[in-house]
Amino acid sequence: MKNILVKFMQESGRSSEFKLFLDMFHHLPKIKFAVIKISGKSLDDHLEKIAEDIACLNKLGIYPVIVHGAGSALDASLPSSKKVDGIRVTSKEDMQVIKKVFKKIGTALAEKIVAHGGSAILLDQVFECQQMPAYGEVGAITNTHLQSIANAIELNQTPIISPIGGEFIDSQYREYNINADSAAKELVMSINPAKLIMITETGGILNEEGTIIPFINASDLSDLKSVSGGMLLKIREIKDFLDHAKDCAVVITSAQKLLQEIFTIKGSGTYIKNFLIQSASSWQDLNLQSVRSLLENAFGKKLTPTYFEQAVVEILFEKNYEGIAVIKSIDGIAYLDKLAVSTANQGTGLGKSLWHELTARYPSFVWRATLKNPANSYYMKHAQGMIKTQNWYFYWIGLKEELIFSTAQKVINLERTMLENL
Repeated sequence: MKNILVKFMQESGRSSEFKLFLDMFHHLPKIKFAVIKISGKSLDDHLEKIAEDIACLNKLGIYPVIVHGAGSALDASLPSSKKVDGIRVTSKEDMQVIKKVFKKIGTALAEKIVAHGGSAILLDQVFECQQMPAYGEVGAITNTHLQSIANAIELNQTPIISPIGGEFIDSQYREYNINADSAAKELVMSINPAKLIMITETGGILNEEGTIIPFINASDLSDLKSVSGGMLLKIREIKDFLDHAKDCAVVITSAQKLLQEIFTIKGSGTYIKNFLIQSASSWQDLNLQSVRSLLENAFGKKLTPTYFEQAVVEILFEKNYEGIAVIKSIDGIAYLDKLAVSTANQGTGLGKSLWHELTARYPSFVWRATLKNPANSYYMKHAQGMIKTQNWYFYWIGLKEELIFSTAQKVINLERTMLENL
């Protein structure tokens, strides 16, 4: 593991984050780490790097489910083939070529993973399909067989799956070409992993200036005015997918940045998830142990024993307790007592989603933060005003001028609710 940590430090420089995420992944069932879909072009250009990083994951006891494409290789092997609605029209003769191309690519990836000290196995007959006659030998997935995948992972092998499915017709097995993105998404729907990681040439969703957008809340696309054309279509397709795979995140990254995306908070690429923000009017409506764990994880301090005895106006929280905003009242003025996001979800846009929900519900509110709070730069940018005291920053939005100083005095004199460091 020492060599892996050194490699990771060379690429990202964040050993503490590496250990945080490694521990989190090891608490997941082995099959639920991630489905990784690799574009054919990425494999053409970066096979060695991709295989090395997957082998690195294997050495850490992590075995992602791999689905690979072959678009560029198929274009070269079938130069006269056509696409309709983005789907390659496939004849029976084409299908024989496609099978050979996929086997060659899958075998090359598996051999490279093994050469770098990992373990991999090619799997077939994972997908049951029905033919889509308009496109020839192309199939729509009707069922996914997970047993061979689960068996491979239990044997500490990385399953590598080509997007080929089939069905039995008159006792004969007939194989079909499948869109690789569709195959990856069907696996996600069946496995319910933490992430679907898509390795592409762009390395993320790009805005009109060609800059990668680091995070997107799929439940609110109102911020995406700088995205258009094919990129916007891609986002809408992912949103539609996440509407049915609500607990999964989609990550689009590059072959060169895979480990950085997996093992750092900010990642490297575009992180897309449906963050469902819910509301409660009392602590009784929540799982208090989950709230305590979230707050103590986010702040690195212990919550006071009597915290949940204090009255609240409203609690906004992510449905899986990955983020929370606690609103109380001071003389009828909304007071943001806590705004927190779990360490693993910082940098994903969840905090921004909570903030948007908070400001939509409360046009006027106040809050405080310690002088060392890393969120102060964000608060200073979004607050209407700020007062610095010996121990606190006092912030406000929409507060009447005549109430600023009296309210600030009350807020900064409130007892601390987070105690000694954990």
